[in-house]
Amino acid sequence: MNKTFISIIFFSYSATFLRFYLNNNFLVSIIGSFLYGFVLSRILSKSKREILLTGFCSCFTSFTGFVNFLYQLIIQGYYLKLFFYLNLIVFFNLLLMYIGFLLGRKMT
Repeated sequence: MNKTFISIIFFSYSATFLRFYLNNNFLVSIIGSFLYGFVLSRILSKSKREILLTGFCSCFTSFTGFVNFLYQLIIQGYYLKLFFYLNLIVFFNLLLMYIGFLLGRKMT
Protein backbone atom coordinates (compact mmCIF):
# COMPACT_ATOMS: atom_id res chain seq x y z
CA MET A 1 0.00 0.00 0.00
CA ASN A 2 1.00 3.57 -0.60
CA LYS A 3 2.46 5.48 2.37
CA THR A 4 0.19 8.48 1.68
CA PHE A 5 -2.89 6.25 1.67
CA ILE A 6 -1.94 4.72 5.04
CA SER A 7 -1.29 8.19 6.46
CA ILE A 8 -4.70 9.42 5.27
CA ILE A 9 -6.36 6.45 6.99
CA PHE A 10 -4.45 7.12 10.21
CA PHE A 11 -5.28 10.84 10.24
CA SER A 12 -8.92 10.11 9.36
CA TYR A 13 -9.19 7.72 12.27
CA SER A 14 -7.52 10.22 14.62
CA ALA A 15 -9.86 13.03 13.55
CA THR A 16 -12.94 10.85 13.95
CA PHE A 17 -11.79 9.76 17.40
CA LEU A 18 -11.16 13.37 18.43
CA ARG A 19 -14.55 14.47 17.09
CA PHE A 20 -16.25 11.72 19.06
CA TYR A 21 -14.80 13.02 22.31
CA LEU A 22 -15.42 16.72 21.63
CA ASN A 23 -19.08 16.08 20.71
CA ASN A 24 -19.81 19.78 20.06
CA ASN A 25 -20.70 20.60 16.46
CA PHE A 26 -20.06 24.32 16.78
CA LEU A 27 -16.63 23.90 18.39
CA VAL A 28 -15.62 21.18 15.94
CA SER A 29 -16.60 23.23 12.89
CA ILE A 30 -14.79 26.32 14.20
CA ILE A 31 -11.57 24.42 14.95
CA GLY A 32 -11.78 22.55 11.64
CA SER A 33 -12.28 25.72 9.61
CA PHE A 34 -9.33 27.39 11.32
CA LEU A 35 -7.10 24.37 10.63
CA TYR A 36 -8.30 24.17 7.02
CA GLY A 37 -7.42 27.82 6.39
CA PHE A 38 -4.07 27.38 8.13
CA VAL A 39 -3.15 24.33 6.04
CA LEU A 40 -4.24 26.06 2.82
CA SER A 41 -1.87 28.94 3.48
CA ARG A 42 1.17 26.72 4.00
CA ILE A 43 3.41 25.56 1.20
CA LEU A 44 3.16 21.78 1.46
CA SER A 45 3.70 18.85 -0.83
CA LYS A 46 0.64 17.36 -2.51
CA SER A 47 0.73 14.28 -0.29
CA LYS A 48 0.95 16.28 2.95
CA ARG A 49 -1.90 18.52 1.80
CA GLU A 50 -4.03 15.44 1.01
CA ILE A 51 -3.22 13.88 4.36
CA LEU A 52 -4.13 16.99 6.36
CA LEU A 53 -7.11 18.25 4.34
CA THR A 54 -8.64 15.00 3.12
CA GLY A 55 -7.57 12.81 6.02
CA PHE A 56 -7.86 14.99 9.08
CA CYS A 57 -9.98 18.07 8.34
CA SER A 58 -12.69 16.36 6.31
CA CYS A 59 -13.23 13.64 8.92
CA PHE A 60 -12.95 16.03 11.84
CA THR A 61 -15.51 18.50 10.48
CA SER A 62 -17.88 15.82 9.22
CA PHE A 63 -20.73 17.54 7.40
CA THR A 64 -23.21 14.95 8.62
CA GLY A 65 -22.78 16.11 12.22
CA PHE A 66 -23.62 19.66 11.18
CA VAL A 67 -26.64 18.57 9.12
CA ASN A 68 -27.90 16.31 11.92
CA PHE A 69 -27.71 19.20 14.39
CA LEU A 70 -29.77 21.42 12.06
CA TYR A 71 -32.20 18.58 11.34
CA GLN A 72 -32.85 18.13 15.06
CA LEU A 73 -33.73 21.83 15.31
CA ILE A 74 -36.23 21.43 12.43
CA ILE A 75 -37.85 18.38 14.03
CA GLN A 76 -38.24 20.24 17.32
CA GLY A 77 -39.75 23.24 15.53
CA TYR A 78 -37.03 25.73 16.50
CA TYR A 79 -37.02 27.58 13.18
CA LEU A 80 -35.69 30.86 14.54
CA LYS A 81 -32.92 28.99 16.35
CA LEU A 82 -32.19 27.09 13.11
CA PHE A 83 -31.85 30.34 11.18
CA PHE A 84 -29.64 31.85 13.89
CA TYR A 85 -27.32 28.84 14.21
CA LEU A 86 -27.04 28.29 10.47
CA ASN A 87 -25.94 31.87 9.86
CA LEU A 88 -23.74 31.98 12.95
CA ILE A 89 -21.94 28.76 12.09
CA VAL A 90 -21.36 29.73 8.45
CA PHE A 91 -20.16 33.22 9.41
CA PHE A 92 -17.75 32.02 12.11
CA ASN A 93 -16.44 29.20 9.93
CA LEU A 94 -15.58 31.61 7.13
CA LEU A 95 -14.09 34.10 9.56
CA LEU A 96 -11.91 31.54 11.33
CA MET A 97 -10.84 29.96 8.06
CA TYR A 98 -9.65 33.38 6.95
CA ILE A 99 -7.89 34.01 10.29
CA GLY A 100 -6.20 30.61 10.03
CA PHE A 101 -5.10 31.45 6.49
CA LEU A 102 -3.67 34.81 7.59
CA LEU A 103 -1.89 33.28 10.57
CA GLY A 104 -0.40 30.59 8.36
CA ARG A 105 0.87 33.24 5.92
CA LYS A 106 2.49 35.25 8.73
CA MET A 107 4.35 32.18 9.96
CA THR A 108 6.18 31.66 6.65
